[in-house]
Amino acid sequence: MIQWKRISVEAAAIVASILLAFAIDAWWAEQAEERDEHESLALIHRDLLEAEDQLSNYVAYAKSASESGINAYVALSRPGPYDREFIKTELLRVDRRTVRIPRAAYQDLLSTGNLRIIEERQLRDSIIRFYELMERTELIIRTSNESILDGLVVDIYYGEGLLLPVISNDVGQETVNAANKSIFEKLPADVRAMQDPLWQLDSDSREWQRLRAAVLYAATVHSIGAELAGDLLNRASLLADAINSAP
Repeated sequence: MIQWKRISVEAAAIVASILLAFAIDAWWAEQAEERDEHESLALIHRDLLEAEDQLSNYVAYAKSASESGINAYVALSRPGPYDREFIKTELLRVDRRTVRIPRAAYQDLLSTGNLRIIEERQLRDSIIRFYELMERTELIIRTSNESILDGLVVDIYYGEGLLLPVISNDVGQETVNAANKSIFEKLPADVRAMQDPLWQLDSDSREWQRLRAAVLYAATVHSIGAELAGDLLNRASLLADAINSAP
């Protein structure tokens, strides 16, 4: 009888030890997952703050480019004499700019299947919806750049020879400007002083009409880009606040 009691006690002790080990492992795994969740949310929050900065800069640029397009359209639509330098400067400001939002933390969670570690379902869904909207917004802006600003405006400027190349500190990337400047400075003075072919054409010519239509279209495209990026900026700010408030 005593032996059976001793065996029962030992068996109970063994079972209790196993259960305790399982409980410790579960607690440790839960703690590790909680740490991973906090670290992942912190990284997404970091990316969102950088996204806010990039989107804010893009919105300011797109609004400015749209305004320049409107200014150029109005100036080209009125009878002369024309302020050639002003018009050309405004035309060149209707340029393209890409926007690429940081997404490293989200892509890591997506590729590893670890989105599930974000325990709060509403927050997890908000993160997913934001990055899906972000991808659509980037696609729209990129497509507009390629099909309209590159394929239409630049083609009319230079493909039809209406404007001569010019160096502008506020148009295009610094590296491109530096390269263009290097070429421009090597041109003879009499070549550099040539007038843009645009001014040799009648304001009722087909070329002027196409230029006016293209620059107004581009101004509209930039305005749409500013609206889309502005909406995404607001959503990024709200999501960053939600993550910051998460327990």
